[in-house]
Amino acid sequence: MKNTDALHVQPCVLDVRGRVLADVLYLEGLLTGGRNRGLAPELIERLEDAVDHGHELTVLLADTVRTTAAAHTTGR
Repeated sequence: MKNTDALHVQPCVLDVRGRVLADVLYLEGLLTGGRNRGLAPELIERLEDAVDHGHELTVLLADTVRTTAAAHTTGR
């Protein structure tokens, strides 16, 4: 049975976090290029929002990884 304890969840969360980080880096590149090429301000603003949300998601996923380790060590 999968996900029967906290450490079974951790590798999947780490994998997702890694993929999100890669996508955020790609979006940051698009944002930089868009700024340098004078794309529409509304598009730049949306890209900034997406990058910010991506960074927030990676922080939440990192917290989740720490929580899985803590839950494992406390036996929850």
